Amino acid sequence: MAGWEFQHSVYTNAKRNDVWNYWSNMDNHARMEPGIDRIELDGPFETGTTGRTVTKYYTLEFELAEVSVGNHFTTIGRTPDKLGFLSFTWSFESEGRGARMTQKIEAKGPQVGVYLDEFRKMEKAAVIGMARLVEELDRLTKTGQNKE
Repeated sequence: MAGWEFQHSVYTNAKRNDVWNYWSNMDNHARMEPGIDRIELDGPFETGTTGRTVTKYYTLEFELAEVSVGNHFTTIGRTPDKLGFLSFTWSFESEGRGARMTQKIEAKGPQVGVYLDEFRKMEKAAVIGMARLVEELDRLTKTGQNKE
C-alpha cells in the first residue's frame, strides 16, 4: 500500500494543558483554519466519536481514532477516492516553560500518488497554520486568557 507522511513541530509559551484545552475544542480549529466553515462532533471529544469537517466545497467524515487527554489525539478519514485513509495526529509535550506541538499527517492507500500535489499543499498550509496557532496561543497566554 502506497503512503505519504509529513510532520512538523512548533513551540509555544502556553502550558501543555492550556494548549490541549484550546486545540481539543474543535470550534477553535474552524476559527484558526481558513476554508473550514465548521467541525461537527457527534459526541464528546473521546476515542470513537465521529464527526465531519465542513467547507464551502466539501464535507469530510472522520473519527477520533485515539484520544489521550492532555497528550495527543488522532483523527482518521478516507482519502478522496475512498480507497485509503488520511490521518492527522496532534501531540503535546511540556518543554521549558511552554509546550511543543507536533502535527503528523499520513495518507495510505493504493492511489496516494495521485494526490501528492494536494498533500504538498497540505504541508505548506500546515506550517502556516501552526505558526498562526502559536501566535494565538502566545497572545492568549500573554493576556492571561488561556489558563489551566
